[in-house]
Amino acid sequence: MTEVEALYRKNKIPCLNSTNYSVEEIATKIMDIMGLNRRMY
Repeated sequence: MTEVEALYRKNKIPCLNSTNYSVEEIATKIMDIMGLNRRMY
């Protein structure tokens, strides 16, 4: 565990490892975590 990861855990800051994901997948994961709905125009 890095210092940054320890700091995030200590302060209950959510983090997401985005190393192997596309921008679209990251956005979808964040929206799911935050409980947001996608709007289609």
